[in-house]
Order: sequence, then C-alpha cells, then structure tokens
Amino acid sequence: MTTTQTVAADTYVIREALPEEYDAVGRLTYEGFGHHLPGAHQPDEERLGLLLDAAARAREGVLLVAADEETGRLVGTASLLPFGSSLSRQAQEGEVELRLLAVLPEARRAGLGQKLLNESARLAASRGAERVVLDTAVDNETSQRLYRRLGYVRRPGREKERPAPKVQLVVYTLDLPTA
Repeated sequence: MTTTQTVAADTYVIREALPEEYDAVGRLTYEGFGHHLPGAHQPDEERLGLLLDAAARAREGVLLVAADEETGRLVGTASLLPFGSSLSRQAQEGEVELRLLAVLPEARRAGLGQKLLNESARLAASRGAERVVLDTAVDNETSQRLYRRLGYVRRPGREKERPAPKVQLVVYTLDLPTA
C-alpha cells in the first residue's frame, strides 16, 4: 500500500512518511505515547521495538505522518496495516488495521488525531477495504471518545483477555463506504 497524496490540516499536512524520516517517526511514536516523560511507564522490549521500528510499519503498510508545512517538523503518525500483516493484531479479511496513532503532547488539541484517522479511512476505502479496525487501552477514554465521535463502534465480541501485566484492549471498527 503506497500513497503520495497529501491532505492539508491547518498548518499541517498529512502524508506518507519518507524513508529518511523513519527514525524520527519511531522516536515520535515513542514520545507520542508519553514514554519519554519523567516517571513514565516504559514499554517491554517487544513493544519498544514496535514503537521505534517505523521502517517495518512502512514496509508492511502505509506509514502516515502529520508534518508542519512551514518547518517540516513531524508531530503525529499513524500506521495503516492490511489484513495478513505480521504487525496487525486485530484485522480480519476485508479490514485494514490502524495502529500506533500518536501525536506529540505539544501538538495535541489541533485536530491532528482526527485528520490522521480520516486520512487512514480514506486510504483504506480507496484500496477496497470494507472497514478499519483499531484497538486501544480500556482506560484510554480520550481516544475512545474521538473514535466514537468519528463513527467507530466498539466491538466487545472481538476483545480478548490479556494476561497481566498487559493492558486490556477495547476494539473499534469503522465501516467504510463501498465504491
């Protein structure tokens, strides 16, 4: 899955990450999840690898970024992974999975999460997907409110128990328009 189209978002543009940006996108993902903050919980080795390896996400699907149009600074990212990707954990046939949506703390409340979600849905639909699926921590109510506002529906039947200390996840889907 590749794209070159860009979508303007105020002073930001949503576009596919460039290969020379992959390391920066990995750091952005780590920081977007708040792991760089003093006293923050640190991810286990597997999760850390996933957060930092943006190149793998780009190889497996589409790696989107939100970039400041004037400075080029990357402030947000999302990974769109097709069914069958080794990095997908929720996608079923006909679905594309959105993973690792992250916006730097200082860039939040500018609508970038919504812009990344909307562009992800547009790309998935343009590639023939029937729906977008994503998961998030059960206690991440801020993100869940955004998903519901954009039309995502929680799917409790798709949620699986995870052994402690893993965080429980909730699953949401968005049905896409058919061509």
